[in-house]
Amino acid sequence: MTWKTRLAVDLTAGSGLRAASDHPNGRALPGYQQVNFSIAQPIDTGIYKGLEFRFDIINLFDQVYQFRSGTGLGVFAPQFGPRSTFLAGLTQRF
Repeated sequence: MTWKTRLAVDLTAGSGLRAASDHPNGRALPGYQQVNFSIAQPIDTGIYKGLEFRFDIINLFDQVYQFRSGTGLGVFAPQFGPRSTFLAGLTQRF
């Protein structure tokens, strides 16, 4: 059996959106980084031909960050990035 495991790591980085202050563009939220990880393993034998197992971790290091302060026009609630999330799945191709 041949293993065709795929690994992926990606980084999302933001400089921080501007926030309300007395001066235009006078304040900004802190920058942030989010690392995601995934692994996918196809299973190409027997009755499992076309089956793939996948496991993902969103926000691998559980960084807590705010990307919107809620002080802008029409936005009244602060918003935060996702906490660590673990996802697993199976895909069957026909």
